[in-house]
Amino acid sequence: MKLQTVSLIGVIALSCSLLSACGSKEEEQTTPQAEATPAAEQPAAVEAAPAEEEPALVPIQSLSETEEKSAPAAPAPISSSIEQGSSGPFVIQVSIQPSRRAANSVVSRLSDQGIKAYVAEVENPGELEGTFYRVRVGYFSTIANAQQFGKEVLAPQGYAGWVDNRKNDRIGQPGASEDM
Repeated sequence: MKLQTVSLIGVIALSCSLLSACGSKEEEQTTPQAEATPAAEQPAAVEAAPAEEEPALVPIQSLSETEEKSAPAAPAPISSSIEQGSSGPFVIQVSIQPSRRAANSVVSRLSDQGIKAYVAEVENPGELEGTFYRVRVGYFSTIANAQQFGKEVLAPQGYAGWVDNRKNDRIGQPGASEDM
């Protein structure tokens, strides 16, 4: 019985304090001040603050290009028994990019390492839809020469790829190609 009485007194005290707080003059004074501020000024202040505090977003690709430009890499010596030719039916595809700029960046990195590469534009290659840009290293007279070049030169530089026929430069689906 004492517990119920104490609980009832507590509930009554809480109710009284809430009622007295709702009817206080302090709230009446603060409410008109809050409403006196024009609504148009508040959103402008809110929008301006985050724009100044947030850093500008930079694409990841841009960061890597900036690093490359700031610290140009010396061409790595290529030690291979196989040399790239000026013509030949076989190439090594090392990358496929959704933009010409990205593909040209890969070609530039390869060129800096003394590797001759080019870009082949293709429509809807494989399961991809749209225009893509293949980065290819060439040219080789045999599949075995291309595979050997890939193992000796490209793999140590961090490039993976596969041997393909040069005739497939513009075909969406690569033809019969062999892995390196």
